[in-house]
Amino acid sequence: FAPIRLSGSFGPISVDKAYHVLAYFCLAFPLPILRPRLTIWVVLGIMTFGGLIELVQYLFGREPSWGDFLANGIGAIVGAVIARQLGLWLCWSGEINNVNN
Repeated sequence: FAPIRLSGSFGPISVDKAYHVLAYFCLAFPLPILRPRLTIWVVLGIMTFGGLIELVQYLFGREPSWGDFLANGIGAIVGAVIARQLGLWLCWSGEINNVNN
């Protein structure tokens, strides 16, 4: 589905791992903005999802990768933490009303 090459690197980080971080950042970002108290559950759920995807890859002729799992986790944690802080700031400033922290 990606129209660009998946090879190359950004310094010590391969493009593939950067895509994993970005995808899981985007996956984890939305919910903690509205429900900051659910941040830990969002991270745990998304990391479990990423782990299960890695485990079933051998069924489709691919090999699971600890590097992919680690990149997924980094993206989920960073996305959820930034979203949580943004959500808390928005709640504190009154930008979002009726939010359950």
